Amino acid sequence: MSSAEAPVTSSNAFEQPSRAVIGISRDEMNLAEFPLTVLSTRANPKLKTLEFQDSVKGKNGELITRKWIITGADKFGLPTASDDEVLLGLLKLTVDDGFRDRKVFFTRYELLRILRWTTEGRSYVRLQKALDRLSGVRVKATNAFYDNETKCHSTRNFGIIDAYEINDGRSTAPKPSFFTWSDALFRSFQVGFIKKLDFDYYLTLQSSVSKRLYRYLDKHYWYKSKVQINLFTLAHEKVGISRNYAFASSLRQQLDPAIEELVKLGFLAGADYVGKGKDTDVILYSAVRSSRQATSQTAAKTCATEPETIVDVGSSCDARAAVHAALVQRGIKVAQVERLLKDATNEHLQRVKEVIAYYDLLRNSAQGKRMTSPVGFLYRAVEKPFEFVIPPKDSRASDEAPRQSSFGFRPVPRSTPQASGIEDAKSRYLVERRRQLAQFKEEVEPELLKGMTKEVTLALSRLKGLISDERLVEAVQHGVEEKLLKLFGFPEFEAWLSTQSRRSAKTANN
Repeated sequence: MSSAEAPVTSSNAFEQPSRAVIGISRDEMNLAEFPLTVLSTRANPKLKTLEFQDSVKGKNGELITRKWIITGADKFGLPTASDDEVLLGLLKLTVDDGFRDRKVFFTRYELLRILRWTTEGRSYVRLQKALDRLSGVRVKATNAFYDNETKCHSTRNFGIIDAYEINDGRSTAPKPSFFTWSDALFRSFQVGFIKKLDFDYYLTLQSSVSKRLYRYLDKHYWYKSKVQINLFTLAHEKVGISRNYAFASSLRQQLDPAIEELVKLGFLAGADYVGKGKDTDVILYSAVRSSRQATSQTAAKTCATEPETIVDVGSSCDARAAVHAALVQRGIKVAQVERLLKDATNEHLQRVKEVIAYYDLLRNSAQGKRMTSPVGFLYRAVEKPFEFVIPPKDSRASDEAPRQSSFGFRPVPRSTPQASGIEDAKSRYLVERRRQLAQFKEEVEPELLKGMTKEVTLALSRLKGLISDERLVEAVQHGVEEKLLKLFGFPEFEAWLSTQSRRSAKTANN
């Protein structure tokens, strides 16, 4: 059995939640692992089937191929992205009903309020179409339905909703509407293969890619604080992005806005891309510094840090997420922290940790309390952590922070051997940058390159007539190159130099 499929159960798994916590619902874990719907909000009558596949390790360590095939009813088609919302809304009704029965009674008005849809006529029509598609869909799960009773993957062909009935309540003896879960799905609820879901947060997300990514990651963050997965597997098999996006760069264009939204709204600490082409992996860091499983267990002390402490780099918690959280706690905005820690190595993170520790000492000193912009000071220090001067502990006065020139930075004269070494490193960096650019231009699809050129040309159109045509062409070319470097994650000079220094040290030690 894959560790990622361990059951998430608790003694109060089926207790009816307090009405005060209206945003807390549940999500079925099999439905969180693979998509059930297309990402579009409109049904495509020509598209009748979706297929997804991945591989996991079984109980004995053997590799199991899982297949997840979804077919829609000929008349109604496949479920859409908004039908995912309706499905979770039905689960919320079931949670509020205490999971008492497969058959759940409700009013349309009640369900629309849960979904935050308007209560006008078109919303009722939209709701009924969603129920048609959800009741008509079938899932063939080959080794892909985790059975929490037998603790293993099984092969099943099942539906989502067996039946539904809508009553508008205008008769003299109004009957409530109802829907009936399929036996397979409701049994999965009963045996506890569900997880908590912040439904309010889910509905806040604007993008269907963000919502799908949130459900998948929210499941896996129960076990760990970061998820590393092949980019193509994540995009095609877990989120459901079209396979027409066949390049790593085009998939990043689809995923990056969703990742940015999840970072902005505090669910993710950030993401890194490693590798190239089909071997590209994406690492997604939870904004919480430990798995929820560890957090929920009283005995689990790992990552249980106070608000103003940092986890040591190299500990069992993720260093980047820990440093990210520490900087946000001290007042630096999330977007700025992401920029500061982009491409940060372990060595870089360790140095930032030392800078933060000194900053905390400085803030508690007499001089620190007179600082007019402490957050600005910290930002500049973290922006160039290896240039920031941290005095030895024995030279620090108890009530006075050491006075440092240039706002905490020691200027390095260009005539020194150190400056000469940096200039030489910059030359090597530029050579590597040019080499990588040539490779990126070969790897990126032509249409994407054309689109970048058009976008940059439009942005620089205001310069036309102010500079020569030759200079304008150079400016456009430079802008496109910068976009390519950012797209493929080529590091800035400081991060590149830090990596080179670490490699040199490793070679010398060997």
